[in-house]
Amino acid sequence: MNGSASPLFKTGIMGSALSLLILIWTFILTQVSYERREAIDAAVRANIHRAVALEQYVTRTLERADLATTYIAARYAKNLQQPVRGQTPITAINDAALRSPALREINVFNRDGDLIATNVKPAPKSLSVYRTEIFQGHLTRSSTALQVNPPARSRFSGDWLLLLTRRVNLPDGSFGGTVSVQMRPSEITDFLRHAELDDADLISVIGLDGITRARREGSKLSFGQNLHGTLVMRMQERDPNGTYLGPSSIDGIVRYFSHRRLPQYGLFVTSGVSEKAVLTPIRARANGYYLGGIIITLVAIIAAWLLLAIARRRIAHEAEVLAANERLQEAQQLAKLGEWCFDVAREEFIWCDDLCAMYERSCAEPTISLNDYTNLVGQHGVQIFSDALKQSQRFGGRQEFELVARLPSGAVSHRRIVSVPDFDAARKLIGMHGTDQDITPRKQLESLRQQVSHLSKLDALNAIAATLAHELNQPLTAASNYLSGSIRLIAARADKKNDAILEALAAVRDQIYHAGEIIRRVRNLIGNGDLQVNAISLSEVIASAVTRFEAAHPGCKVRFEKGRSVEQATVLADPVQIQQILVNLLRNAQETCGLKPQIYIQTRRGKEKRIDVCVIDNGPGIKDGRDLFSSLTTSKGDGLGLGLAICRTLIESMGGEIWIEDTGPDGTMICFSVREAATTDKPPS
Repeated sequence: MNGSASPLFKTGIMGSALSLLILIWTFILTQVSYERREAIDAAVRANIHRAVALEQYVTRTLERADLATTYIAARYAKNLQQPVRGQTPITAINDAALRSPALREINVFNRDGDLIATNVKPAPKSLSVYRTEIFQGHLTRSSTALQVNPPARSRFSGDWLLLLTRRVNLPDGSFGGTVSVQMRPSEITDFLRHAELDDADLISVIGLDGITRARREGSKLSFGQNLHGTLVMRMQERDPNGTYLGPSSIDGIVRYFSHRRLPQYGLFVTSGVSEKAVLTPIRARANGYYLGGIIITLVAIIAAWLLLAIARRRIAHEAEVLAANERLQEAQQLAKLGEWCFDVAREEFIWCDDLCAMYERSCAEPTISLNDYTNLVGQHGVQIFSDALKQSQRFGGRQEFELVARLPSGAVSHRRIVSVPDFDAARKLIGMHGTDQDITPRKQLESLRQQVSHLSKLDALNAIAATLAHELNQPLTAASNYLSGSIRLIAARADKKNDAILEALAAVRDQIYHAGEIIRRVRNLIGNGDLQVNAISLSEVIASAVTRFEAAHPGCKVRFEKGRSVEQATVLADPVQIQQILVNLLRNAQETCGLKPQIYIQTRRGKEKRIDVCVIDNGPGIKDGRDLFSSLTTSKGDGLGLGLAICRTLIESMGGEIWIEDTGPDGTMICFSVREAATTDKPPS
């Protein structure tokens, strides 16, 4: 029995050792393949990011040149419009806005190709570029877009420079000349000047015509290479923003290339990292793995013992993981935090039990369709999630956003979502996973704080208004008394020359009286909320308000378009406050219209026996959509946000309402309504 057991035991040991070796070598080969794939993916991602950074840097650099040429074209437009008479004098360009180290030479040529302005010192006596290919191209093409030409030697300094040119059209659309700025080729590749590039790393800016504008390999800069018909041009034509592996068209080094097209400038940028540089560390590690596998093969018995030890250690580790998971679940319950994952292909969510409970769903149904999710968070919430999905597909990385969900019970729940993308081996997005936290208590606390702060500001404003109304009443009364005394003294002197002075002083007294009436009504409104509402002639009140406004703003005229059906209408309102509301609306319209204001006042019949009064302007409109009738809300940089709020308070106290009827880029219409008086009510004589 012992003899028969010995071979079986040996066979068992050999089988175990062989099985162990198979497992080890399988692991080594798998690990090598995995690290190779990860290294390539990481290098490609980094290369894509570098290409995107280069694209943004080149775009910003060319945009500065684009703005410079646009500014120069506008600055010297009058010079280009002047008729050509013999030799045109050359103007020196010495503008502080154009003093940039990147802009080396700035020149303006008229329609005959003669230089008329330059920043080159000393300026040449004359220079003509009429017969050059670039100038003839602008002459025959109507496009005024910035053109980035291949590097060429400067006519002035002899340096190799990039020539950026733009056609300038005269007001009638005809050709007026060209504007050009020049910069060194290094200006569009020096965004990594402080970074260390491997000697085999490559970044370049290439024109769609196949001519290299700038090429940097390691620290070596070159330009002007003709790549027409090469691999890089074929790949760029196939995919303007793609990635590929292939040999360089100049030095033959195999690289991972990523390129991005700048169609507005007829260029594309490319970044390449050497395949050899990427894989060399992986190959070194692979040799280490192979050496380790050989050693493990020689000591298979020790390896078996180590596997047993690892197994025991794994059991202990699993126990620790289970305990940690239990603690994590408790923490998630306290923080109202749940886990989820999303399958892109199936458009389904899978929620954990805690998350199902927070959304008032049964834990037996953890799978949530996109349609069910839409019912919870609405179309806006689904759009936010879709945007995060697109960002993950494009850039990868972590995404954070907030949603508002309406639960089946009708309760509103604010959610904070954190997600990370899931990709397959081809870098295609297959899903997302992350956490979902209930932040409703925090949002409610923030809302309460805002409400308390708003109420505190309103109380302070009420106190200030009451104080001002009380304090200003006495000075105005004294001023009125002094003015009346002055009128009597001047009237006592029988001199016709004093009639104009008396008339002016009477007008001043009327304005002081009007201001006193406004303050008195504000005090009444603050004290008991009542206004003096009488039957008044609406047309007369509007005409009086227009007269007051035009007297204060001589350069602004207001057109009053009376509706025929309401021209003789009487309304129940306080005439002083109606005038003040109109003056406030007219002042707002005048401030927003700019240099050529066009302001109209229209009246019409409204609903429910009301008369509508509308103030219309030709301003830029209200862009942010805020409620401008709320206190402390303003669209002006130096406004307090009180004018329209006071208007609404006064109108509502008279039984009317105020609203923004229409707004847009061509103007704004703000209307308010007042109650029409009965036929038995007549305005006071």
